[in-house]
Amino acid sequence: MNPNVSSSSTNNRRKTISVSGPAKYDQTRKRIERMEEERNERRRETEQKKAARKVEQAKLLAAGNPGDVDFIGMVQEWRDEQAKMHNNHKQPHYGPGSTDNHGNIIVAVRKRPMSNKEIQKKDHDSISCFHPKIWVHSAKFKVDGITKYLTHTGFQFDHAFGEDSTTDEIYMATTMPLLDHVVSTQGRATCFCYGMTGSGKTYTMSAIQQILAHDLYEELKEQGIQVEVTLAFFELYGGFVQDLLHDRKRCKLLEDGKGEVNITGLQEVPARSAEDFLRIVSAGHSQRTTHTTEANDSSSRSHAICQVFLRDPSNGDLKGKLTLVDLAGSERGSDTKSHNSLRRAESAEINTSLLSLKECIRALGQKNTHVPYRGSKLTLILKDCFSPDSKTTMIATVSPGASATDHSLNTLRYADRIKEQRISSSSNKRSTRGPASRTCTSSGPSRQRISRILSALKWNPNSSENQFDIQKATRVEEDADEKYIAESVSTLSGEISDLDDDEGTERPIKETKPTEREESEALRAARELFDVEEELRDEHFACLQDMAEMLQEEFKMIQDMEAMAQASDDAMDNYAIKLAEYLDRKELLIRSVQAKFDIVKHHREMNQSFTRDMEAFVQT
Repeated sequence: MNPNVSSSSTNNRRKTISVSGPAKYDQTRKRIERMEEERNERRRETEQKKAARKVEQAKLLAAGNPGDVDFIGMVQEWRDEQAKMHNNHKQPHYGPGSTDNHGNIIVAVRKRPMSNKEIQKKDHDSISCFHPKIWVHSAKFKVDGITKYLTHTGFQFDHAFGEDSTTDEIYMATTMPLLDHVVSTQGRATCFCYGMTGSGKTYTMSAIQQILAHDLYEELKEQGIQVEVTLAFFELYGGFVQDLLHDRKRCKLLEDGKGEVNITGLQEVPARSAEDFLRIVSAGHSQRTTHTTEANDSSSRSHAICQVFLRDPSNGDLKGKLTLVDLAGSERGSDTKSHNSLRRAESAEINTSLLSLKECIRALGQKNTHVPYRGSKLTLILKDCFSPDSKTTMIATVSPGASATDHSLNTLRYADRIKEQRISSSSNKRSTRGPASRTCTSSGPSRQRISRILSALKWNPNSSENQFDIQKATRVEEDADEKYIAESVSTLSGEISDLDDDEGTERPIKETKPTEREESEALRAARELFDVEEELRDEHFACLQDMAEMLQEEFKMIQDMEAMAQASDDAMDNYAIKLAEYLDRKELLIRSVQAKFDIVKHHREMNQSFTRDMEAFVQT
């Protein structure tokens, strides 16, 4: 190898390294610096986003809408887009430009504001109202478990009231047409409030009753109608009708030969003014049955029914009837897992009656010849409200919290099936089906009427010094009521044989006396069951006390035996004798409790048998 050539190539490599080395180093260093700058920029952006997220979260918390900031942002973005579209063709709830809600059925929905309990749970608002539509936003994650997205489920009703809607607006759009129908045509009308526990049913119904009290008497005065206003307020709980105005007295449900349902024992109370009206209603509300549920610490567990009668002062003939129903809170089966058997049976009965009510209102809206009002005692009581010429309003109340999304969807589906006005998520046009699409030609309520409706909510029935004596004002006395029962029984016994020959005519009842006897036996069985259950609890408690005392004595006996270095034969004999005594005493205590338990079990079987017989008798 030529040493000169080798030396030349080595020098060339050195020259190349010396020339290209610093340039490559500069490029690499620049790339590293650029990557460092990009990383720092991303970090700054992340910190800014975190800071902005904290500020936004604080703003939302101060505004009473806590929760996931990302979901809230997506909901707000969707609302902004919808608001732009709805501002161009916004529809009023009543008056000029509104739709005609004077069909047989009005279905409305009301969304309440976020509650303090939901705010503490950091729940966020997941419902949007753009009259006449309401949307439920369901927060979900994609398969990766990180990416968030929303689904929007829409429903369309006659009215959709948001959290900023006032009760007077709800009254004028939903209940005022019912009052006009009752006063002007001497007809019958019904207003229901339906929804999950804690959604604001009782709040809405109480406010409607307060406005109705003032509006009713002023309308009668303006139109010069001379009638006597009487009220009956009762609840349906556990299959029993209880008069809330007379110490929760239980009433009997009978049906006469003409198909009229009579609640014997229910007493009407005259209300000569709006103040009397509200005091009577307030007294009834205070007697309602409430229990703690999964969703509410004080949930109404009964259907409260307030009936307003307009009667002829001279002969007592009915000149109109308005029924206000505050339905018990609906619950799913999963919400009753921690309940006892009584609470679960109570919830099952509530849901059964709500299902029957939906079918009856649906049949009324479709003008079917057959209305299945015999599906439950609730619909049987409200039978006269399902006639073709009657009017019905249902106000569905929903909770805005994201944790109640499933409940809200169930409530809206229930109301949607009644009216059957479904919309797709991409539809922006109002459906033209049903009576809600007809144009209203009326100019709406007068300014004077609107003014008194707005001022009605300022009156507080509890602030009055004068107490209303319900017992003194009761329209139907006990003696007259017993006389009516006797006359009804004798009349029914003569009419039943005639009904057997009429084909196609429903037989309301087969016998009246067996019904009364079975009801009295069922009541007696229920009282006896309550007594023996009390005795069982007392016996069990006494048994536990004796067991605890014996347990302490046995521990002491064992400690004494262990303290002996070597137990003598006498000590062992005494130990065995005492142990045998303790075992005998325990056996006697257990047998005593077992005997009480067997008695309770027997009475429970009898009570369930009576209940099944009564339900079968009502359904026949």
